[in-house]
Amino acid sequence: MFKRLPLFVLFFTLVSFLTIRASHNRAGEITYVRIAPFYTVQAGITVQVYTYSITVIIYTDDAILSGGNGIADRCKDTIYFGDGDIGIAPRLNNPLNICGCGSMNNTAIGCGSLIVSDADYKVKKNIYGIVHTYPGPGDYIISTLDPNRNNGVRNMRNSFDEPFHIESRLIINAFTGANSSPIFDFAPIDKACIGVCFEHNPGAFDPDGDSLSYEISTPRGQKGQTVVGYFDPETQAGGSFGIDPVTGLLRWCNPIYQAEYNIAFKVIEWRKNTSRKYEIIGYVLRDMQVIVRTCDNSPPSITVPSACVEAGKTVTANLIVKDLNNGSFVTVKGGGGAFEANSPIATFNPQSGNTYTSTGSSFAVFFSWQTNCNHIRNQHYYTTFKVEDNGTPKFPIKLASFSTFDIRVVPPSVKNVTAVPSGSDMKVSWSPSVCSPTENPLVGYKIYRKQDCNPYIPEPCQVGVPASSGFTLIGNVTASVNLFTDNNNGEGLIVGQDYSYMVVAVYKDGTETFGSSQICAKLKRNVPVLLNVDVDSTSATGAILLKWIHPLTGTANFDTTIFTGPYQLNLKHRSGSSGTYTTIATFTSNLVALLDTQYVHKDFNTEVGTEEYLVEFISGTTTIGSSQKAPSVFLTTKGSDRRINLKWTANTPWKNSSYKIMRRDSSSNAFVLAGTTSQMSFIDSSNVINGSSYCYYVISQGKYSDPSIYSPLINKSQISCAKAVDTIPPTTPTISIDADCPYGIVLVSWGDISQIYRSDDVAKYTLYYKSFVNSEYKKIAEILRNEPLVFKQDDPNLFSGCYAVKATDIHENVGPLSPDFCIDNCPIFELPNVFSPNKDEVNDFFQAIRVRQIKEIDLSVVDRWGHLVYTTKDPYFKWDGISNVTKVPVSEGTFFYVCDVYEPRLKGIVKRTLKGTVQVVR
Repeated sequence: MFKRLPLFVLFFTLVSFLTIRASHNRAGEITYVRIAPFYTVQAGITVQVYTYSITVIIYTDDAILSGGNGIADRCKDTIYFGDGDIGIAPRLNNPLNICGCGSMNNTAIGCGSLIVSDADYKVKKNIYGIVHTYPGPGDYIISTLDPNRNNGVRNMRNSFDEPFHIESRLIINAFTGANSSPIFDFAPIDKACIGVCFEHNPGAFDPDGDSLSYEISTPRGQKGQTVVGYFDPETQAGGSFGIDPVTGLLRWCNPIYQAEYNIAFKVIEWRKNTSRKYEIIGYVLRDMQVIVRTCDNSPPSITVPSACVEAGKTVTANLIVKDLNNGSFVTVKGGGGAFEANSPIATFNPQSGNTYTSTGSSFAVFFSWQTNCNHIRNQHYYTTFKVEDNGTPKFPIKLASFSTFDIRVVPPSVKNVTAVPSGSDMKVSWSPSVCSPTENPLVGYKIYRKQDCNPYIPEPCQVGVPASSGFTLIGNVTASVNLFTDNNNGEGLIVGQDYSYMVVAVYKDGTETFGSSQICAKLKRNVPVLLNVDVDSTSATGAILLKWIHPLTGTANFDTTIFTGPYQLNLKHRSGSSGTYTTIATFTSNLVALLDTQYVHKDFNTEVGTEEYLVEFISGTTTIGSSQKAPSVFLTTKGSDRRINLKWTANTPWKNSSYKIMRRDSSSNAFVLAGTTSQMSFIDSSNVINGSSYCYYVISQGKYSDPSIYSPLINKSQISCAKAVDTIPPTTPTISIDADCPYGIVLVSWGDISQIYRSDDVAKYTLYYKSFVNSEYKKIAEILRNEPLVFKQDDPNLFSGCYAVKATDIHENVGPLSPDFCIDNCPIFELPNVFSPNKDEVNDFFQAIRVRQIKEIDLSVVDRWGHLVYTTKDPYFKWDGISNVTKVPVSEGTFFYVCDVYEPRLKGIVKRTLKGTVQVVR
C-alpha cells in the first residue's frame, strides 16, 4: 500500500508519464478479492480488517499496422484506491521484469500475454496486482487512468488524446459480510462485421454467490467523466444496442460503418441486507473496443437448454452448434457459472476442460457437470458459451456469438416424511438432510399443512411450497431437529379430517429445497365426532339440537379390549369462544354402541351469540379425549338503503361448502329462500323496502373429509332481523360557474343527481361560499331539488371566492362536499396626475379615476420638501387641495404620493404599491 504522494511529485510524475509514454489501450476492467485475515485483535478488542487484493487487467493494441510495437507496454500501473491513497501495481504476467518492449520482442514473456495475433490485430493482456487495506466501512471507487486510448475511435472526439479510465465500486459494509467482485471469463477481443449483429458476454461469475445485473454505461476519461463527444453505437443508424440485465449478453444490431468504437457496461452486485431487501454492494466497469470490418461471414450459433437439479445429480446436455460457413473451424468455450463453481467444475466431453473445437455445419458438444452439496446456492449458475468461427478465406475475421445455460442447483428434498396421530396432535418426522456445506449450511426446516389429501403437483423447478398449493406454513424448527408436533396452535386437530404435510429444508443464504413428498394422515377415531349444532328455535328460551357419532371401536382406533368401560360421555357447553365449559348432560353405558348420540339443549337464550359445544369421552377413570369443539352458526344483520347486509360465523370442525339464506317479510309468517352462496356474507336487495323489517336465518351445508362420516351436515343459525334504512348519502354534484368579473356577476349552477342510483331520493342542495382559499365555508343558499339549481351572486365586492355544494336526501343523509370551484377578483385602482381645485366643478378633486374590488388604501401626499399635506385610507377619497396639516389650500405645483392598495384575492389580501406625482393647477 502506498500513502498519498506530495502534489508536486504526483504532478511531475503524471506529466512525464503523459509526455513520454504513448498508449494504445483497447479495453480493461478492475476486480478485487477480500483476503484473510478478516479479523485481528487490537488492545484486547477484536476488530475487522478490510484487506483486498486488487487486479487491473488492460488490453492493449500491439499491432504494427496501427503503430503498436509494444509502445503501450507498462511494467507498472498506478491504482487509486478511492480512500485517498494510491499505489503502484507491478505487472503480474511479467516474470522477467522486462520493460519497454518493442517490435523485435513484443511476444516476449516479459511483455504481457499476447492473446490475439492476427496480421492487423494484435491484442496484449496486461495484468497488474496490488494489496490494499481500507480504513473501515465505506463506499470506494477503485480506478486507474492511462494517458491515451487507441487512435481513430469513431464515437468519441480525438480518442488518442482522451484518457483511458476504468473503475470498480467497492462498498464495505460491516453488516453484509465480506465481498469479492465478479470475475470475467471472456476477454473483450471480439470483432464485428457490417450488417451482422455483434455479440459480447463477459462470462461473469460471482464467487460469493451474489446476484448480478448488467447495464450499459459510458467510456470514462479525465476524473471519471464520460469521454468528450461520446455517442452510443446505435445513434449512428438507429439500430439496437443494449445488454440483457440478467444474462449479460450485449448485442449491437447492426453496424453500418467500418470503424472502431468504444463501449462500456457495468456488472453490478446485489446482496440482501439485514431487512432482507436487495442492495448494491459493488460493480465492475468494463470498457472495451469494438472493431467493425467488412466481411462475408455470419457468426455460428449454439443452442442451450436450462436445467434445475438437486445437488448430487449430474447435469448433462447436448449443445447444438450450427455454422453457416461449413468447413470452418468453430471453437466452443464455456465460462462463468458451472465453469467457475466450486470443484468439480463442468467439462466438455470427449475433451476435458471448457474448450471444444470442431468443423461442420452442425455438431453437438456434450456438456457434463457433476454437482454436489457445495454447489447449493440461491442464485442461478448462468453458464455462458461462446462459439467463434475462423472467418472465411476472403475475410479472415473471426465472428462470435453467445448463449447462456441457466442452471439452478437446489438442495436435495427432505426424505422419509411421516405423520403419526397422537390424541388430537400429529407427530410429523423426517430424515435429516444429508447436505450441509460449510459455506452455506442448513439452518432449519419449514413444515406445511393442508386439510385434504388432494395431490399437489408443483411447477418445474418450484422450490419451497407456494401459497397456491393450498398448503399453509405451520411451523419452523432448527437444523438439529427432525420432529414437529402439530397441535393446531393448541386448539387440537379435527377427528375425521384429512391432513397433508410437506417439509422443506432451508439454507443460510435462503435457498429452499423442493417440497418433500406429500404425506396424508388423519387422527384416530377414538373420540366422538360432533355432527350438528343446529339452532332449533330462536328466543330467550330457545333450543339447539346436538348430534354426534360414537368413536370407532377396534385396534386401529378405540380398542375396547384395553379400555373396557364403563363408558361415559359428558356434553359440555359455553357461550362464545372463550370461558369455561359447563357440563349440560352426561350419558353412561357399558357398551360404546349404546351411548346416546343426540341431545336438545333448551331453555336458554339463543339470540345473543355463538354457542359452542364439545363431547368428552371417558373410559372407567381414564379420560380418552374430547371431540373437536363445534360452534353454532351465528348470523348478524344490518339494514341499509333498500338492502339488508348479512354476515355470519361458522368456525365448525367440518368444512361448510354452501349456505342457504332464508328470509321472512314482515307481511308473512313463512321463510322463503333468498339466495345461496359459498361466502360468509350476503346482500339481500331483492324487493327490500326502506322502513320495512326482514328476518333471516342461514342453513349451512358441509362435511368432514373422511368419507365414512355421514354427510351432508345441515345446521341452522339463529334468526336475526333488521330494518332497511337509508344510511347511504347522495353522491357529489358537479358544480360549474359562469362569471363576469368587471360587473361582479357570478352564476353558480350544478347538475341534478336525482337520476343516479343511491341518490334518487335527494331532497335539497346546500351551497357554500368562502372568500379566501384558506377560509372556512359558510352556507349561503339552500335550494330544493325541484327548484332551479342555480344561484346568482350580484355584488362586485363578493366576486372573488370559492363555491361548493352538497346534497341531502329525504333521510337526512348528507353527501360529501363537492371540490372547490374558485374564481379570483379583477381589481382596478387608478389615480390621475393632475387636478384643479378652483371650484369650477371641473376636475376639482384629486380622486381615483377607477375603483373596483378594493378593500382599502393607504395614501400619503407630500410637497416637494417632503411635508405631508394629505392622507387617507378610503379608496373613494376626494381631496380638494386643502392641507390636512395647515388647513389652508396648497399652492400650485408638483406633489408626490405613495399609495398602498389592498386588493382582496383568493389567497388573501394582497398589497400593491403605487408611486407617482400629481399637479395642482389653480
